[in-house]
Amino acid sequence: MSNYPQYNFDEKPSSSSKIPLITLGARVVTLATLLVSWGVLQTSEVTFEYGGRLTYDHFRTYSYTFFAVIAGAVYNLLHIPFAIYFLIRKKPLINHKVFRHIELYGDKIIFGILATGAGATLGATMDLQKITYIDHNSKFHAFLDLMYIPAAFLWAGLVSSGISSILSSLGLHKTE
Repeated sequence: MSNYPQYNFDEKPSSSSKIPLITLGARVVTLATLLVSWGVLQTSEVTFEYGGRLTYDHFRTYSYTFFAVIAGAVYNLLHIPFAIYFLIRKKPLINHKVFRHIELYGDKIIFGILATGAGATLGATMDLQKITYIDHNSKFHAFLDLMYIPAAFLWAGLVSSGISSILSSLGLHKTE
């Protein structure tokens, strides 16, 4: 029996690494910025004098942005518990190569979706701002001015998602 190594279950791993804290921070910041972007997309609307309403649904670009925000928020919401466990225990909950690959490729895919959503929103808003509208010029431009807000928060979420993506790349080499 003495040939087997003894493990002290009360011993906590060393806390010298800041990676678990940065991982959780990046996931939470991504989720928060995407929720703000989601809220602004949902509540931004313009009502014209004749009763017509303009929302993000009227433009495919903004609808795609809405999809990107939802996909990124759901993905990060699912990974926050893993990041919390990683922060508390200083080791991943599932330390298997397959899970690490799923996390790595999921982070890369979500990063790409957020990048295309942010780029599409910013590009469409800038192009639509250049058009001179005959009627309801100020109301339409006010709506477009509001569309810069979800684009800005989506870009902030993109940056923090990039941090998560880099950290999942680093974690890939720490598998069994």
